[in-house]
This record gives sequence, structure tokens and C-alpha cells, in this order.
Amino acid sequence: MENLQEFNAGSLPDNQIYLPYRGVSRRHFCLIRDKKNWLVRDLGSTNGTKVNGTKIQEINIKTGDKIQAGVVECVLQESEQEILVDSDSGEMRMSAAERTDEIGAIPASKETPHYSFPGLVLPEGIVLGRSRKMLEIYQKIHSLAESDVSVMLIGETGVGKEIFARTLHLSGKRENGPFIAVNCAAIPEELAEAELFGIGEKVATDVKERKGKLILASGGTLFLDELSAFPMGLQAKILRALEERVVYPVGEHKGIPINIRLISATNMDPQELISTQRLREDLYHRVAAVEIVIPPLRERKEDLKMLVSGLLLVISKREAKSISGLSRRLFAMMYSYSYPGNIRELVNILSAMVALAHRGEILDVHLAPGKLLEGKEVKEDEGTIHMDAPQNLHAQIDAYSRRLILEALNNCQWNLSQTAKTLKVSPFGLRKMMKRLDIPLKSD
Repeated sequence: MENLQEFNAGSLPDNQIYLPYRGVSRRHFCLIRDKKNWLVRDLGSTNGTKVNGTKIQEINIKTGDKIQAGVVECVLQESEQEILVDSDSGEMRMSAAERTDEIGAIPASKETPHYSFPGLVLPEGIVLGRSRKMLEIYQKIHSLAESDVSVMLIGETGVGKEIFARTLHLSGKRENGPFIAVNCAAIPEELAEAELFGIGEKVATDVKERKGKLILASGGTLFLDELSAFPMGLQAKILRALEERVVYPVGEHKGIPINIRLISATNMDPQELISTQRLREDLYHRVAAVEIVIPPLRERKEDLKMLVSGLLLVISKREAKSISGLSRRLFAMMYSYSYPGNIRELVNILSAMVALAHRGEILDVHLAPGKLLEGKEVKEDEGTIHMDAPQNLHAQIDAYSRRLILEALNNCQWNLSQTAKTLKVSPFGLRKMMKRLDIPLKSD
């Protein structure tokens, strides 16, 4: 029948409405929509399906009717813009045009997790996000890809500076050349010059000739992470090599020409490094023709869902273990965390949970590391939730949501349309949340 939509509900993760709760059968019930009419049909479930307390086989339902499956009670809400399904995992909103797997749990992505941006080539297995801040970075990288201009990437530890450096390399004219990454902070000071410039022939007994990183990167890209970790004297030699495009290996007086693109990175403000004499100002001006600031994960939480979904697919493939997805309550807990280690820490958290999970399992709070469970207050301006303990998660989410909505209402003089726009929800959805959270429609 044309325009007919069917949504299966049950405890298996391949259901459009995933309900991983006690008493729910694998295929429990089916919601059928024809234009604006809804019908619910029991699928031979063990415990049966009830509508408004009465056990049914098949029945037409309307807005506000309650569907019970096991311990789960769902309330169907709809408008022209959206469908709302309330369950014990919290209120969820789904645009009618979106996939129904937004309900119940966040699935591991069934498609490639890469976000495609025209002209950019991402390293294999990388998931970056599509928030406004990230799109601005993609645009800059796209503009710089074919250039040899030096770039400095600025961002906290773990934000993925090397990933962006590799993307610049893979997306430009040097893609077929070498990409040489150097962690400057990991090289002992006494070995740093030889590591970068190489060692000449017969410099000392039992010392073999060796090419340095600047020579090995010729024809490609050299990535110097934490350049300020090198001593000031070595920084002066690096500046000379970059300006003359010639490298002098340790113990040699004959220079070797180089042809490299330099990308550097730092986890601190370059001006602070210069003022504290950890970075030469003349070298800074040479290596930072363009600066790209990469935001920490806590400042782009809107990317978290895409990151989790895509990374679960990448990690499960790497571990050869099928993982169906991640529960909403665990995602809410992860959303509340501030991620001081950024993307690197997120990958480690997901990797640990995948390693502990059974094949085909939906990741849930029992697999979460202790730091996600700790009851500690975090800053509200980080878009997080105040959590006392994991068993109070729903109450904490509601409390945080109520504070957030009230703050937005006050800032918008209780204009519901403007408040909904600020919170990036529909006016209908905002009214439903206000009703559930006992927030009056008008300020007293």
C-alpha cells in the first residue's frame, strides 16, 4: 500500500524501535502508519502487547495512547513535524523524515563512518564529525591542500592534530610523497639534531651514516608535533634549514637540498610559548603562515553521536567483534563527560567497552569505565549533566534539562519560538518537554 510505513519493535537490535528491556520479545509489536492513521499489531510476543492497559492483537491507536511491552510503556505523540516516543529511557524526538533507529539506542553505523567533504581525503578509519566548527576546519584544509604554505595546528592533546596533518598531505599535490611525523617531545635532547638532520659518513667509530627526518620527508610532508620541545639552539638550525632548503647532517659540511612541506603542531598558545622563551619568534613566523585551531571535544558535543556511531564500527571491525550499538542512557552518561583527553580518550573508552562486551551486545552502563560513573559536578557551559550516581541518571538528566530550558526561556523573555530556535528543537517538542518537566508556559 502506497505511503505505508511499518516500524517493528522488540529486543533485537535490528528492530526499527529497539527496546532492550526485561519482558520484551525479540519481535514484540509493529507500528503501522498509513498517512496520519496509526495501528499497533502484536507480533506473537511472549508477554503480549497492551494498549491503555488492555491486551490486544491489533488495534488502531491515536495520540496519547499508551503501548506497553514488558516493563516498557511508550506514549505515542505526533505532529506534522515530528514523532515522539516516551519510554523509560527518556523522551526521544524523531523527525518523520529521519530513520527510526534514532529511537531506543544509538546503532553502530551501518555505512562508512567517514564524513565526505569535497576535495578532502581522510586517513582510513577516521571519523571527524560535521559540526559547524569542524566544517570550518574542513574548508580551510580544502583551501590549503594544494599549497606548500606552512601550517600550524593548535589544539589540546588528543584532538587529532596528526589526523588533520595527514588529511592535508593526502588531499594535496604531495599525496604520493612521504609523510614523516616527528613527536618532538619524545626525542632526547642529545639525539634530536641527529634525528632531524641525520649523521654524516664516518663521523665517529662504529657510527653509521643515517638520513634525518628532513631528508626522508623530501618530496612530501614533515609533521613536527610539539616543536617547542626542541631546545632554542636546535630551533635556530631548523629555521636555517627551512629558509635555505638545505640540510647539513651532523659531521658534514656539504648540504643536501630538501623539498618539503612543513606542518607543525602545539597544544599551547604560541604567543605564550614565545613569551616564556620556549619557541623562537622568528621560527614561529616561518612555520605558522596559517594557523588552524582545533576545538576540544567538549566544545563540539554535537559531534559526539556521529563519533560514537562511526568509531564503534571502526573499533568492532578492528577487534573482529560485532557490536550492535550503544544504549541511550550510556550515551547520556558519555555526553556528560568532559573528555580531557579528547578524541584519543573517547577512542580508548569505546575500545575498552567493546573489548569487555559480548558479540552482538548493545553497550550499556555496566561496561562504562569508572570515570564515567563518578559523581562529580562539571561546568554547565560545557553542555554536560550534573550526575550524583549512575542509578539517578534519569533524574539528573531531567534536572539539567529543566535548568537549561528555564535559562533559555529567561534569555528569550519566554518567547517559545525563539527559545525553541535557541535550543535547536521544534516549538512542539519544547512544549512537550516543558509539560513533562512541569515548566509553566508563561513566567509568573
